[in-house]
Amino acid sequence: MPRGPRRAAAVAATALTAALPLVTAVPAHADDAPAPRTVKIASFDGVRITTNFFPARGLAAGSKAPTVLLGHGWGGRAETDPAKGQLALLTGAGYNVVTWNARGFGSDGAANVDTPAVEGRDVMKIIDWTAAQPEVQLDRPGDPRLGMAGGSYGGGIQLVVAGMDRRVDVITPTIAFQSVERSLYRDEVYRAGWGSLLCLGGVMNGNRIAGKVLEGCASGTLNGTLSPSVQKRFMQAGAGDLVDRVKIPTLVMQGTVDTLFTLREGLSFYKPIKAHGAPVKMIWFCGGHGTCTTKPGSADHLNQATLAWFARYLKKDASVKTGAGFEYIDQDGVYRTAASYPAPAEAPLRASGKGHLNLSSLDTSGSQTVAQPAKNGLTVAIPSPKKDGQAVGVPHLKLTYQGRALHPKTAVYAQIVDVDTGLVVGNQATPVPITLDGRRHTVDRDLEAVSWKVGPGHRLALQITPGTALFTPQKALGWLDASNASLTVPTVQPGPVADY
Repeated sequence: MPRGPRRAAAVAATALTAALPLVTAVPAHADDAPAPRTVKIASFDGVRITTNFFPARGLAAGSKAPTVLLGHGWGGRAETDPAKGQLALLTGAGYNVVTWNARGFGSDGAANVDTPAVEGRDVMKIIDWTAAQPEVQLDRPGDPRLGMAGGSYGGGIQLVVAGMDRRVDVITPTIAFQSVERSLYRDEVYRAGWGSLLCLGGVMNGNRIAGKVLEGCASGTLNGTLSPSVQKRFMQAGAGDLVDRVKIPTLVMQGTVDTLFTLREGLSFYKPIKAHGAPVKMIWFCGGHGTCTTKPGSADHLNQATLAWFARYLKKDASVKTGAGFEYIDQDGVYRTAASYPAPAEAPLRASGKGHLNLSSLDTSGSQTVAQPAKNGLTVAIPSPKKDGQAVGVPHLKLTYQGRALHPKTAVYAQIVDVDTGLVVGNQATPVPITLDGRRHTVDRDLEAVSWKVGPGHRLALQITPGTALFTPQKALGWLDASNASLTVPTVQPGPVADY
């Protein structure tokens, strides 16, 4: 294989597992302790799913413990080394752990991208099998005391299964998604950077993905579009409306620099679960699908939050404190807290300006996974606040423009640049669909959410650029005149520092 694809696949694999912490080695089980085992479980359609059971460390013969299902990332395999990773973390904390090779990724069949009718039913069969294991604590016959953990693909499946099967008691979705179609094709603009990396990872190392997914990979790579049938299939991938059925304790952990499953994607399932009245907590950390270009904060923060959440709601230890309902990190690696999202608001940052922008296919900036300041951009300075604060939440852009171009239906990309550091806030760029037909138009769009410390003299700017490597290349050749580009950035009262 050429060196380029190998490197790209390595980047994808690294990013897809970036949120999964590592821990030190642990002792082996005693001779009389329950033993790990691997089986192949026949799913609803006969496809065999390779499944592993690891008893809680130190579990005595004849004893029982709560169990955690631990999913893996896209294109990966189940954790099987009890001395490493989240497997060691969870068994060491007193939980049985079940891991499995998802369909098409080390098990039979082909991957359908966490589709409820396929992968969701696979996991329900795994829960059936888990309930029959002698080490598993039951709430009632056939119903194990059950939590779920894992990131990315292993985060999305938690939302799917929790919406399908009431036997799931607690979930901790990390850098997860509710909608594949929205994540990869919002406003019909293809997220080409991550799309190509995911498609490559989906077919390497003996992996197999379903035909419609392959079709989407081909058309997205070649022309940046998805056919109606592929778009419909991607709309069915992920939990979708199933999140409306999730009414169990949920710990959402989403990355500020995740340019695939962004903070807004996390909000899409945090909000309905919170509205149902279930215990819910959300942590915004520097990591995920992307690169943390600022201070990352404590390496153990997510571990501690996960263990506290399971102790409180899976072991049902009411003495355990899980901390504030919302934690957000800034560029100095400091976690601050609020009772919930949104945090108490301060006066927003407001900016407005106008300018001219030329569009061509030669204009691009950044990398496949990280947005960077563009040389060709319409830039609007954002006035600094009068006091120190935190920009936390979803900015909103209103753009009034007119222009002409070949291929008039296109998009430009909005990003917030920290002028002092030369970084794009959160590494995020947001597509803004436009029509360059000579007429005057106005478009309103939310931008990707931010978590950034601001203060007097701190220089931020809105930048609108013709192209970014995060998305498919610019197809239009023409110009745009913006008579008004206005941006509102929410700010909050800086909350107390998290006390983990």
